[in-house]
This record gives sequence, structure tokens and C-alpha cells, in this order.
Amino acid sequence: MRHSRECYRNTSACFRCGKLGHRIADCPKNMEKGIKPNAENHKPVKNKLNARIFAITQEEADNANDVVAGIILINKMHAYVLFDCGATHSFVSKIFAKKLKLKGETLSEPLRVAKSASKMIETYRVHQNCKICIGNQIFKAKLIQLNMAEFDTILGMDWLVKNHALVVCQKESVKLQTPNHEEIICHGRSKEQM
Repeated sequence: MRHSRECYRNTSACFRCGKLGHRIADCPKNMEKGIKPNAENHKPVKNKLNARIFAITQEEADNANDVVAGIILINKMHAYVLFDCGATHSFVSKIFAKKLKLKGETLSEPLRVAKSASKMIETYRVHQNCKICIGNQIFKAKLIQLNMAEFDTILGMDWLVKNHALVVCQKESVKLQTPNHEEIICHGRSKEQM
């Protein structure tokens, strides 16, 4: 159906109230209107944590002992990237995804990400097969869209393990293995050194 407002189907928002985090069957507005969910079809939204990302500011990255930051190419565009052993997944900032003109997929269920020990955020977009170029080699990445400002992309354990990465914080470098078993070293640098 055509409509002028943002499509709730694309954002996975509730069709009744338009808010994120629940579906129409779990909508708090149902109780206001006296609508009771069908017990057989009703499944409560689980507050299950799917991913973790802790070091997401430049200051936190500078003080962390399991991260390296640097400039690399993603889909032929320079990106300020954090290689983060503390992140379970790989992420792309919403702003950088727009710059890349990525057309992501909407997740059927929200991905709940622990931003800190006490803060959780939800995301609904994922971008498949992003091309990361390091040392004239192309590595593919599945990047989950997240609102973040300090980094364009965070490459977490899913990507690091897949590419046999060794993060050497003392040397500010990441050693990777290509599909042909060649080793490539990516040296980190700060945003100011761009």
C-alpha cells in the first residue's frame, strides 16, 4: 500500500503505534483499547541480547587493550575503522552507510546490542557483502547498521575470526590471512593522521 509516512514494514515498527521493539500483538496500546492477544499465537518479545560492542568512542578505543583503529577502503571509500576483539559482530555507522549508498536488508527481528554494561540499543538493518580492501586484497563483511559517531565501521570477532586476524595492539597492527593463505598487515593510525 502506498502512503506518505515511513513504511513500518521496512523499519519493523509496530503497525498499531509505530514504535520499535515490539509487534502489533504485543503493543501497549492493545491494553488501552481492551484488545487481548490470542494466547495461542501470542509470543512475548524476548529481551535477549544478540551482540556486544563496548569500545565505541575514540577515547575508549585509546584506552582499550584489544583494539586497533585505522583507515581502510570499504566499497572504494576511505573509512575510519576500529578492529575490536570485544565486539561480537561487525558494524557500520548509519551516516557512513548512507555515504556508501548501501541498500541494506531489514532484519525480521531486532538485533539487541549491548553498548555498555548498562545500555542496550536495537538495530534492524544489515548490509551484506561489503567489500573491504586491505593491501590490494578484498575481504567481504556483513555490517550491521548502528548509530555511532566515532567510527565509520567496527570490525568485530565475526570478521576477525573469519579472516584469521591477529590484533597486535603494541604495534597498532592487524595481521590477516587471505583466502590464498597470504599474510597481510594493516597498520593502524588515528583519524587525525588521515
